[in-house]
Amino acid sequence: MKKLVAFGFLVLLSPLFLYSQFLNNTSVQLILKGKVYDEYTGNPVGAIIEFRTTTGKKFKIKSDSVSGEYSQVFNSGDKIEVIIYDWDVVREKFSVQLPDTNKYAEIEQNFKVKHLKEGLVAYRFNCFETGSAEILPDCKANLLSLDEVLRFNRNVKFEIQVTAFDTYYKTKRKQKIQKVVTEKKKKKTITEEVETIEEPPADKIKDLVDKRLPSIEQIVGEIPRGKGRLTVKPIYQSGNLPNGEFPEPYEIFVVVKELKNILEK
Repeated sequence: MKKLVAFGFLVLLSPLFLYSQFLNNTSVQLILKGKVYDEYTGNPVGAIIEFRTTTGKKFKIKSDSVSGEYSQVFNSGDKIEVIIYDWDVVREKFSVQLPDTNKYAEIEQNFKVKHLKEGLVAYRFNCFETGSAEILPDCKANLLSLDEVLRFNRNVKFEIQVTAFDTYYKTKRKQKIQKVVTEKKKKKTITEEVETIEEPPADKIKDLVDKRLPSIEQIVGEIPRGKGRLTVKPIYQSGNLPNGEFPEPYEIFVVVKELKNILEK
């Protein structure tokens, strides 16, 4: 009798168990939304967004060119590879893991990309010790990484500027000077504080830049897609002190020299 009761109890519970399993295994749709913005300016960017899920789904949308906003429906628990690119946007990869939930939700995820424009300093590299022409270990890898940018952004050309900004920079000096002024037909001497900008010796700047130049030219020559698209240029100028404090530790500046929309006829 007890066995029959136990069996009947299991029979009653089994539909509930199956229904709970059904709920647990049913994917709930979530909305992934956010903005794409420029890492240089913070402005919104319109770009192609390609989504790839682990289930093999692959599709594209485009973020709004005015607001940078995007929105896309996915299943809960999806792991998504996000690839953002365009003719004027450096291709970037991101990974997003959506929560595994049985409740509807809107997940916000913003993406920061490099929006290219002619004249823009796209990259800054620290390739030398201060006052030295000896190449630093990370410099070559940083410069060689430009090949990946050239691979996907076939419409861009860069100018690689070699400087001595880390070593020779303008300095500001305040000094007090006396001058004679006339007030109410009377002359008097007053003291004023003026700020002067002192330039480092031009010959020393040129000497250091010329010593650094061959190392950079050699590395750039090894970049497979760099021919005709990467040029190296010496800059015989002094650097500026940001906020009048300390010089930035960068001597190599990668500037967008040419950018064309290859989709336009």
